[in-house]
Amino acid sequence: MGGIWLLWNSENVVVNVLAKETRAIHCNVVERSTSKNYKLTAVNAPAQINEKDDSWNHLNCLNNVIHSSWCILGDFNKMLHPSEKIGGARLCASRLQRLNNFLVHSKYHDAHVQGRIFTWKKLLRGNLIYEKLNRVIFREDCLQLFPNYLVTNGPFTCFDHSYVSLNTDPAHPPRKGTNFRY
Repeated sequence: MGGIWLLWNSENVVVNVLAKETRAIHCNVVERSTSKNYKLTAVNAPAQINEKDDSWNHLNCLNNVIHSSWCILGDFNKMLHPSEKIGGARLCASRLQRLNNFLVHSKYHDAHVQGRIFTWKKLLRGNLIYEKLNRVIFREDCLQLFPNYLVTNGPFTCFDHSYVSLNTDPAHPPRKGTNFRY
């Protein structure tokens, strides 16, 4: 099982951790320069089929009780499109349904990524497989707060996942360490 790292620069944001769960960290974030206030959840969704329903049901329940702007980032262990995978077995349509249904039902938007899209890799039986499992999704209210966001995926290092970096105000180049990274 993986873990969650959520990093930020305290000079630019005030982050209050609201709750920690086995597979999520929920925070309230206030940006110092603009006073914009939103909820941010970092997730590490289960890869095991028998645990997926509980995880998605929990996110759906949270969507109904969080009434402020909300953004979720992290490892969803799901893809949206067949183009988000290279190598290995072909994707069947059922593997794309959970995340797509969540986005449509809850009025979320998958953030566009600048640069490389793949966030997971594995060498399996001599074949390299790449997938986009980590991502940032915005609920409509949060997307309105940050229409000019910038999402980039970090490099692969010693882990099979790369990090996802969210800059909510790319018009003002951040000082080192100002982005959220999962």
